[in-house]
Amino acid sequence: MAYVIEISTGSQQGGRQILTDKHVIVGRSAACDVTIDDPYVSGNHIEFWAEGDKAFARDLNSSNGSSHNGNSINPADTLTLNSGDRIDLAEGKAIIVVLQETADAKNISPPPSGTVTFLFSDMYGSTDLVNELGDLKFRDISRTHEGILSDAIRDHEGYIVKEMGDGFMAAFASSRNAVICAMEIQKTLKTLRAKEPDLPINVRIGLNTGEAILENGDYFGRAVSEAARISSKAEAEQILISSVTKRMADSAGDLRFGEEMEFELKGLPGDHTVFEVYWDE
Repeated sequence: MAYVIEISTGSQQGGRQILTDKHVIVGRSAACDVTIDDPYVSGNHIEFWAEGDKAFARDLNSSNGSSHNGNSINPADTLTLNSGDRIDLAEGKAIIVVLQETADAKNISPPPSGTVTFLFSDMYGSTDLVNELGDLKFRDISRTHEGILSDAIRDHEGYIVKEMGDGFMAAFASSRNAVICAMEIQKTLKTLRAKEPDLPINVRIGLNTGEAILENGDYFGRAVSEAARISSKAEAEQILISSVTKRMADSAGDLRFGEEMEFELKGLPGDHTVFEVYWDE
């Protein structure tokens, strides 16, 4: 069994983190593993981790405190968590629910190793949607979004690494499967928007291929960072891929791409060649 925390705030819905022996720090600082953009949340507010079959939490001397199932947390104490526990930060500015689920419950395929294609997606304009529609309606939209992406990733033999706020990180052994999965996601969402205008879900997707370190079901390394940065350059309904992914995915010559583009990617030296995938026939 694995422990997962689900984080919810007024502007960030449905973020998930699988707990391992690596401590997950939640707070306002951009350096945190999970960043909560709220002035009442401390820079480093609380940390979570798992050891064996148990999960734990500790308040990091936060200014406005944390509560566990309605009881204030003493920063000197290490809490042992159970599935269903609720942690409130700064009197409900952020709510964290602890869940226990079968490891890889969302996955059929095992995590790929060696040369891997990474897919990052992000729901475009999600903050504006929260403000326009309200938390409850936006959560309904988020669930639809999560279902569509989860199904597409599984159907194309991908591995869901994590859900991050309004986005996904997935890994594929086949770069072609990854690109076709991204195309299928965009096609499905386009059909949904046409049938149900009250579900205005738009995503942007970025992909890159390379080797990475696999540790406790998560991936680390330059190839991962590059995929995330490519995703951030995409617009709504757009798929951008690296030149490596393009070369490996287009073995049959049946995919269509835009002109070569050069981007600077934050934190990565030099210019990077990126192509748009044309998916809307």
